[in-house]
Amino acid sequence: MAYKVLARRWRPRTFEDLVGQEFPALTLKNSIESGKIAHALIFAGPRGTGKTSTARIVAKAINCEKKDEGQYPCGAEQCGSCEEISEGKCLDVQEIDAASHTGVADVREIIESVKYMPAAAAKKVYIIDEVHMLSQSAFNALLKIMEEPPEHAVFILATTEAHKVPPTIMSRCQRYDFKKIPVEKIKQSLEKITRAEELEIDAETLYLIARESEGSMRDSLSLLDQLAASFAGEIKHDEVIGLLGIPDKESLKNVLRAVFEKDAARCVELARGAAAKGISPRRMSHDLIHLFKNLLYLKICGRDFRSELSDDEKKDLFEIVRDESAETVELLFNIMIDAGERIRGSSYPEIVLELGLVKMSTMGKVEKIDDMIRRLEKLSGGAPPAERQDPVRKERRGGAPAESRREDSPPAGEKAAGAANGKREGPVLSDPAAAEAGTLGKEQVVALVNRRDRFLARKLDRAHSLEVEGPNVRIRFPENGTNYQNEFRKDGKIRTVLREALSLDRVILDIETVNGEAKGGAAPSARKRRVADDPLVSRVIREFDAVVINSKNPAKE
Repeated sequence: MAYKVLARRWRPRTFEDLVGQEFPALTLKNSIESGKIAHALIFAGPRGTGKTSTARIVAKAINCEKKDEGQYPCGAEQCGSCEEISEGKCLDVQEIDAASHTGVADVREIIESVKYMPAAAAKKVYIIDEVHMLSQSAFNALLKIMEEPPEHAVFILATTEAHKVPPTIMSRCQRYDFKKIPVEKIKQSLEKITRAEELEIDAETLYLIARESEGSMRDSLSLLDQLAASFAGEIKHDEVIGLLGIPDKESLKNVLRAVFEKDAARCVELARGAAAKGISPRRMSHDLIHLFKNLLYLKICGRDFRSELSDDEKKDLFEIVRDESAETVELLFNIMIDAGERIRGSSYPEIVLELGLVKMSTMGKVEKIDDMIRRLEKLSGGAPPAERQDPVRKERRGGAPAESRREDSPPAGEKAAGAANGKREGPVLSDPAAAEAGTLGKEQVVALVNRRDRFLARKLDRAHSLEVEGPNVRIRFPENGTNYQNEFRKDGKIRTVLREALSLDRVILDIETVNGEAKGGAAPSARKRRVADDPLVSRVIREFDAVVINSKNPAKE
């Protein structure tokens, strides 16, 4: 007798035998038991998930001769009708392969035969597999007969690409979606089959087979059949890995360690070692992407997140990324995804994989801005830098008179001495009045800037007002059609020139355009609380070398 493969020998015979398709199985069983089965069904889902097998089970359940005994279709001891359908001998149950019968003539044969009563069974059942392969004219021919078939006929359509089925056909059917089977359920089913077949195989290898099948029960049985034929005795895990050409877990972990240890040479060595073993770059990148996905979930969700990883594997991976931030892992994850996409369309996939690993191993660590600010606060003693380093503005916000600020400000002579000692704490003042007030006016700033950049000095000379107070440089331009904010933002040298001309360690720019009414009076910033005086905004300006372009009052919006 010819050998029958495992996928055929262990094909589901009842609704209880279906693996991972609980909802379709329960709904169909209840529909048949209550006598409310639809005249047209469509089963949609990935390959190897049980669509055609379920169609046969439905055909057997409708025509089962043991309905009065309470359980149908038949199990181990099948009735005559169920046995004929299982063996494909029943004349009243026809399976049509739409991939090879795509034309109108093939559909016309179905239309002609459906008119006649069943020969022996209770109902005629037409199973059309891969129905999306039918031509448009064949679909049109099916429309009428599927909408109003004879009471003795049931149509069951199966497809892996439901989006290719015309909506006119879909609307005449009751749809059941079949999903990919979880890895754990495939593994449990394989354990049952290997015990019955007396195959010596360990749980780790069964898990590997289940994972490689990608949610298809038929693919897992075909792979098990191949391994059983390749190894006469015990099926060993290492030999299976070599036969399938997939990277083992330890090799993948070594790649991760090399990436996080910033060892680019080791990354290239491991990638070339995998290629020497016959592992394709596409497969290597595929496994690394899934591994980085689990690393990211470990950092975000902790070890309790649900996955196919064992507790020992979670522990090992957690140790690898213990000192890394979730942002760093996410950045490397995205780099690996980009490399995987490039590998698919590249003529040099090995080089793309190596360069991707080298890029990951040379990336710096990524931190949140909040964490950086907390670190800066810790280094500075916990107090906001704006309150600690700028007491003049603090007193002004608190309502202190200008006279007290002048008294607290160090004399011009002390400032000059500080500059001579290498400490630049304020602008170099050129007249006694400005020195006493601690500020510089427009004419003085333009004169200082003109020594270094005449073009920039001419621009500043167009300003309505220009004032320097400590590190704060406030510039107000009249409205004349020029967008000075964007112009100075693109020209990054203004801050450098001002620092050198005014002998400042840093410059906080505040540039604004004022209308004609503001030219004759005080600047708008004198009539409202300045945004740059806010401690948080001041810190952001200093840390990120920012420029205040404009401000809005949230209360008025």
